[in-house]
Amino acid sequence: MADVIMKHSKAVIALWLVVLVCALPFGIKSGDVLEYDMNSMSGSSTEASDGQAIIDEHFSNSIDLSEILVISYSSSEELAAAQAIFVEFQNLMDDKYGAKTTVSNYGTYSKGDPNVEGILMIAIANNEGESWDISHETDNIRDLVKEAKSNASAAYPEAAGLTTYVTGNDAITYDTENSSMEDVSKVDPLSILLIFVLLGLFFYAVVTAVVPPAVVGMAYGIALAAVYAIGCLMGVYYITQTLILVSMLGAGCDYAIFIITRYRDERKKGLSHEDALKTAIMWGGEAVFTSGISVIIGFAALALCDFAMVRTMGIILAIGIAIALVAALTFIPSLLNLVKDKIFWPSNIESYKRVEDKVQNGGKLGVHGHLSKGSKRYFAWLSRNTHKHSKLIAIALVVLCIPGLYIFAESEDSADMISVMPDSESVDGLDLIMTQTDGGTIMPTYIVLEMNESIATVGSLSYGGMSIPYVIWNEHGLDPATMTGAVPTVMKMTKDIDAEYEIVGSISGLNSWQIMYMTVESALGTTDASRINQVLYEQMPSAVKGYVGMILAIASEQDLTHIDPTAFDKPWNSYVVYDVVSGYSLTVANIIDGILNVGTGILSDDGQYVSVMVITTDKPMSADTMDFLAELRSDLHDGEESYDSVYHNIWSASYVAGSSASIDDMSKDIEDQFSMIRIVVAILLIVLLFFILGSYLTPIRSIITILLSVFLTVALTHVVFEGLMDTPVLFLIPIVLFVVLLGLGMDYEIFMTTKIRENKIKGMNNDEAIDNAIKEAGPVISLCALLMGGTFLTLVLANSSMLKELGFALGMGILIDGLLMVGYVSPALMHLMGDWSWKGPGFLTRRHGLNPDGSNMAVPAACGAAPADAERIGGEMPVRAVPATPEEVAKYKQECYSEVAVRQDRIAALNAEVKTLTDNKRIGRLDEEGEKELEAKRSELKAEKESLREFQRKSREDLRSGKGQ
Repeated sequence: MADVIMKHSKAVIALWLVVLVCALPFGIKSGDVLEYDMNSMSGSSTEASDGQAIIDEHFSNSIDLSEILVISYSSSEELAAAQAIFVEFQNLMDDKYGAKTTVSNYGTYSKGDPNVEGILMIAIANNEGESWDISHETDNIRDLVKEAKSNASAAYPEAAGLTTYVTGNDAITYDTENSSMEDVSKVDPLSILLIFVLLGLFFYAVVTAVVPPAVVGMAYGIALAAVYAIGCLMGVYYITQTLILVSMLGAGCDYAIFIITRYRDERKKGLSHEDALKTAIMWGGEAVFTSGISVIIGFAALALCDFAMVRTMGIILAIGIAIALVAALTFIPSLLNLVKDKIFWPSNIESYKRVEDKVQNGGKLGVHGHLSKGSKRYFAWLSRNTHKHSKLIAIALVVLCIPGLYIFAESEDSADMISVMPDSESVDGLDLIMTQTDGGTIMPTYIVLEMNESIATVGSLSYGGMSIPYVIWNEHGLDPATMTGAVPTVMKMTKDIDAEYEIVGSISGLNSWQIMYMTVESALGTTDASRINQVLYEQMPSAVKGYVGMILAIASEQDLTHIDPTAFDKPWNSYVVYDVVSGYSLTVANIIDGILNVGTGILSDDGQYVSVMVITTDKPMSADTMDFLAELRSDLHDGEESYDSVYHNIWSASYVAGSSASIDDMSKDIEDQFSMIRIVVAILLIVLLFFILGSYLTPIRSIITILLSVFLTVALTHVVFEGLMDTPVLFLIPIVLFVVLLGLGMDYEIFMTTKIRENKIKGMNNDEAIDNAIKEAGPVISLCALLMGGTFLTLVLANSSMLKELGFALGMGILIDGLLMVGYVSPALMHLMGDWSWKGPGFLTRRHGLNPDGSNMAVPAACGAAPADAERIGGEMPVRAVPATPEEVAKYKQECYSEVAVRQDRIAALNAEVKTLTDNKRIGRLDEEGEKELEAKRSELKAEKESLREFQRKSREDLRSGKGQ
């Protein structure tokens, strides 16, 4: 790979730029395919989705509360002004949208006297369905509200000062979309600035600070095209676009930095540009590739989830990381090959060497020198203390994890999507509604009943351009003689539910004028029809009273604006209205039953389904509402005493639907599926690390430390948001955290572990390999953790509490893993494990120069390893007698390993030179001088290998013979 990139660097860069140019037109349109309503992202068959599908298909007159105008008033005069605003607004909407919308008075609501204080709710219905997105008209509708207030204030001066909000599901979607765009515009520059500052301080270079985020930006532009392509096939939840940018910035910069840093370090050691770049690609590239694959596995596992929101999130994040990974492995080395040391401008390799010399030998230090000195001191201290206090660190980890695990196990995650919505007019309007009426008013829960057969004939009358429904019950719906059938059964069920649960504010099920008339007649103890009719009319819901009054006016020839229910001296079923279209002889009672049942979306158009609307006193998706849903479902479905069992002769199936039920189903199903996904991810990562590292225990140890990071982070998130900010932690947070941290957090484990293994391969023993890795890889790993953790933490500045929680959890999780676990815990545990860290099957360990027991194959198994700073023994080191004291024996072993490591590096460099010359010869680029150089290099390589084998043989003989003792 190194040779290909170095030969074709310009072609690699050109190819990336061509792909970017082709992807940009599609990436720019990626925002058009984003979804902002989680309910539309289920993609899985659940009880709630099945019930909602029935409502969508069979209920044409269900109440549409997607856009609602809420007007607050605090006096009778202000109520009159609010009514005037409604009239003006209705006229303005008709002028602008015509038949596309219907604006209707949804009634006044108040927890006190509605004539003194409360809210007027005005429903704005979308008559075009999915063919027209009314949410994009929200700003225009709000402008019309302002104009209506201005117009109404001419006759009602109070109108100008009334508080109004446009809210509802579509308005919330619109505000969430705008808030998301604001968050991106605020978070992205801050993330890039943070990366630029940290890289600038680390490399003390402008170009190096710009290159990684610029390359990731190029990869992100290509990834957006993938977002658009996938979004055209399935919905993409809006948070995904923010997460993909932040995760690509974090991971992509990590990968680029790791390769650039390795190149710089090899150049500082004196290697040529070509050799340094090859070493960076070979060793750094392997670590980066392994890390990237682990992240992709973690994200791709989300695709196993049935829910489209989670599935597309996993697919897109995995694609984004894959693009960033390939860019780091190809574009970055190609750029390095072309610009060479200029990538460190205004610094250079010589200036880096001078700084290190001053740090080691004394001299005047600048900013870079002080940072370098502080870094070296810290990581030298860290290497000593993780070794010296490894047992204490392990004990401290256990002590720290006990409360964290307790909080993790005991805390409950929330499905309350409303509480994590970004601040906006629609959310303020929602809060206002919940202060004046029941919390579930605009997001009701529905009990959908599938009848064994149709219970009524349903039709409609045309009057004044309006379609007015009517219902004629059949014997399955209502038997007048026995008062049996679906209507009284459903009415009994709704009455029982209302009586059983305090959280039920109101429940609207099937209603029949005949049953209501008999009930009022019995309650009043009178047969006076005019008195009974008056009470019935007063009991009508405000949302339907106007329609009922209109029918009464038509039947009795009264003035439509002054209905007098007492004028009816006979029951309403005695007043007949003839429908010339159907030929049916209809009474006022039939039409009232149609308005009460079909007009309010309780009875389907074919009479086959019933939708009982339950409005809870608590807000939708709250913990109490979710507990109620669980109990309601149990009452409906579970056991022989359930409603489904007792009334199986009336209905064949029942469903609990609505926004709260959808989120409840989604959260529970996702939790259930993630029990399996967690196991799959953990197993796949263990298998990957097993084959990459050739170790039995190290992959398991790595997974355990990551899991502990997850537990601690979830506990900390609950403490901060629930304990300090009184904001529930959304159920998605632990799930996303697990997958992201198991992937991205594994980066640092792999960077550290592969560096330790590299040291082992080069001849060090386990402890020295760990200490050297902490000193050399520790600074860049810490930098990467600060970059990625800081990038995620910028999300806490977002308006959405969901993004705040995600940003905090992911940022703190990365910092805990990269700085605490990888910095302290993993090295301490590997010190304690010793060579057990590297024990594995021979066919894998031998590929890396290790024996199955974890010892190094290059020198005698009895030898220890030389520390990284052991004095070099140049040339043919004399094999002196092994002294008798343990200290002198240990020193001899160190010298052995130091010399072997030097010779192995020399052989590796010669191998690379021979391969390059051989490749040039194969394609005809080698002249006569080159042929001679190739033969000389081959001879030199052969001699080096023979010399190494002889040195190893003599070392073994001396150790076995105990020469000199």
